[in-house]
Amino acid sequence: MTRRHPPHAGGWRSACLGALLALPLHVQAETPRLSDLWLAQPALPEPPAYSYYLLERQQEPQQRRARRLREELATLIDWYSLAGRSDMARGLAAWQAAIVELQAAAGRTPARADLAALLASPRHDPSLASLAAVGHCDVPEWVELWHFGGVTRHRWTPGMSLRELLRQQPDAHRAGADEAWLIAPQGAPRRLGVAAWNAGDAPLVPGSRVAIALPEPVQESDWVNRALPDFLATRLPGDACQAVALPHAAGQADSGGPAT
Repeated sequence: MTRRHPPHAGGWRSACLGALLALPLHVQAETPRLSDLWLAQPALPEPPAYSYYLLERQQEPQQRRARRLREELATLIDWYSLAGRSDMARGLAAWQAAIVELQAAAGRTPARADLAALLASPRHDPSLASLAAVGHCDVPEWVELWHFGGVTRHRWTPGMSLRELLRQQPDAHRAGADEAWLIAPQGAPRRLGVAAWNAGDAPLVPGSRVAIALPEPVQESDWVNRALPDFLATRLPGDACQAVALPHAAGQADSGGPAT
């Protein structure tokens, strides 16, 4: 898909080039970085857009986490079924199915990948040789909620908040829950209270995902509560995404880039 320059793209590109030239020479002389790839693009994505990258070394760990999530959820589905909680079992089966679908799609490293952020923090500008994928996603029009009844998407509206989103849900979708995880489209998961005694709030941007923390009748719930938000943070922050070709040769490897 061909993207046009936005009207102000030239000025923004010039500002970014100026920031790059202002870096110390030893920084500029390092191996090619993601910021170099963005600067070499003939056109910038029309704003707003979410940029992403995936470190090569994180591909298999992400797949392992997804496989174990499915296994742990299978155990929980059986537990709730035997306990007579067929509603909860059906909801977690929907989680399981959603993970299968997300696992089949491309992943990302949960970090800022836009040019401005990379130039502002060169230490977090990964080397091109360390990357498995790079691209942009159009900002979606939804927020996604993982609740006890399944996984649902809701139309994002300006000023939308976590409290507002949860208020719209049936009580059964979060009955007994004390906390939820908020996964922003370009950041790390954040844990917030959702019960009457600890209720917090936070703004929701388009592409946010919210996962209600499971009650913990068995140890599998605790593991899922910790692993699911981390997995969701590695999923692409939109549906309309465009990959950018990486220039490094096949077989080239590098362990550089930010740790997660």
